[in-house]
Amino acid sequence: MKLLPLSIGRLAARVGVAAALLFLGALAQAQTRFGLSPDAYAVYNRWVLGTCISGEERALAAQLRRYRPELTVAFQQAIIEGPSLDELSATRAAAEARYESRGKLPLEEFRMVGVSRQARAGFRRVSRQDYIEDQVRRFATGYRSNAIAGLGIVGDTEARALLGRVARNGADPLAPAAREALRQPRIE
Repeated sequence: MKLLPLSIGRLAARVGVAAALLFLGALAQAQTRFGLSPDAYAVYNRWVLGTCISGEERALAAQLRRYRPELTVAFQQAIIEGPSLDELSATRAAAEARYESRGKLPLEEFRMVGVSRQARAGFRRVSRQDYIEDQVRRFATGYRSNAIAGLGIVGDTEARALLGRVARNGADPLAPAAREALRQPRIE
């Protein structure tokens, strides 16, 4: 097989295309969700993925306020969009692993006080798909609920109007979280 020499122009063009593709790939990797700065994204993630903030709440709320303009937009988008596909995939994988662990739990070997036989039988009857879908749904609802709580802390008048619409929709599972978020003192 005979290799043909490349012209310098063609070689330069190929190197330029390769460099551009590498640059675009690196740029895509560096971008955070909703266009947040890396620092704001770290605070955002800590807030929406948190399950129990407890003693950190005041310090974390102060960090939320520090990035108020960015986070107001991000929380509004998170309420609408929910978790990313990667977060949902990770949640699904974790739920699958938990379901497998549940199946190996020897319930019969434990004495359980206050748990009826029907409840134990119900535990065993939950299908894999139902369990996983329930866990993914709970994660997505919790994520969006945390975004609502965050918006209650950093939101401007327009954002609080969104919270009001959600709070008044009794059919929305996020309504209680929105009502609670509206109790936050207004920051202008």
